[in-house]
Amino acid sequence: MIATTRGGPESFVASRIATIALVASLVIAACGGVASPPQTTPARQTSSRLRAVVDATWAGYKQVFIQRDGRVIDPTRNGITTSEGQGYALLRAVWMGDQTTFDTVWRWTASNLQLGGTAPFASLWSDSKPIDAHSASDADSDIALALLFAARRFGDPTLREDALSTLTAIWNDDVVSIDGMNVLTAGDWATRQQTPGPVINPSYFAPYAYRIFAVEDPAHRWSTLIDSSYTLLNECTDAVLDNTRSRGLPPNWCAISRATGRVTSFPTIADANDYGYDAFRVMWRVALDALWNNEPRARSYLVGSTLLRTQWNTSKHLEAVYGHDGSVVSSYDDPTLYGGDIGNFLVTDTAGAAQIEQLLVASFHPSSPAYFGDPQNYFEQNWVWFGLALAAGMLHDLDTEFQ
Repeated sequence: MIATTRGGPESFVASRIATIALVASLVIAACGGVASPPQTTPARQTSSRLRAVVDATWAGYKQVFIQRDGRVIDPTRNGITTSEGQGYALLRAVWMGDQTTFDTVWRWTASNLQLGGTAPFASLWSDSKPIDAHSASDADSDIALALLFAARRFGDPTLREDALSTLTAIWNDDVVSIDGMNVLTAGDWATRQQTPGPVINPSYFAPYAYRIFAVEDPAHRWSTLIDSSYTLLNECTDAVLDNTRSRGLPPNWCAISRATGRVTSFPTIADANDYGYDAFRVMWRVALDALWNNEPRARSYLVGSTLLRTQWNTSKHLEAVYGHDGSVVSSYDDPTLYGGDIGNFLVTDTAGAAQIEQLLVASFHPSSPAYFGDPQNYFEQNWVWFGLALAAGMLHDLDTEFQ
């Protein structure tokens, strides 16, 4: 992914925080003259400001990244489409109550990525056809959750039927049983990996979603994935990978050895052991389970992951990529990563979360269309948005809220 700023941490944070007041005033113009919030408490004012930024950047994202037919494009990769991007758009649309966009994105997704209607979604699409028919289980899960939420919020029972079909496909293609433990692998390709064994991406685990799946789809044992997710997340985080000891950060990728049944590295993918542009999402997904469900394993995991908080409280800066041993692999500032990392702080360090929230808001550009950081970076637009929306309290369990 593309970093938006590569200066030193002190100059970056100082310049970002110095622009907060300016950004806050400009948000009003970007959102069409939203009235000033009541002068009650700082928390109320912050929430109102964040909501304005979240609203404006969703409108801007639709203009730049979602085509009229519902296809989400990544301009930095020659306009390709991923199942991940479709899932992000569906989640954002339903959380924003934007039924028109949701319906358009879902129609394109179902028509172009759901091959045969009985398999998970093709992960990559370009030049009018899928170019990688294999699935990515994070996208499959995000899409299924978005469909269940939309069925509730928009009162459309056909979307629940679509969700149940998707869940059956996920269970049949993305889930594997290992020594009696059901595991969500990284996709249909990962279940069949022979050497070293089934492949896991810890940032794909979504225990908050499996709780909802278990209620809506009792035909499959989704609750077992909650347990295996926390078991494997801890094992991948704590494992010695390629003779490197852990500093408490999850790796981008790991695998389960068919020979030993133990977690091991997955050498086929470069930088698999690092905490980087996959693994940072773990903090956000685990935080969602902690905040929605008060899951003690989620809180324990985030509390135990101390390196990010130590780094932030020491230097007010987080590196883009850390090695499994906590060493710095890539040293530059990218708001994308803070969008996931803020999840840890929202649960464990609210003062640090407020500081990171300011940094993220300062990457906001209230132009038309509004955007964060690099206006062409699809990944950054999504993850800064997810981080701020979580901080603003805008991401609710809609399956429960609209019962």
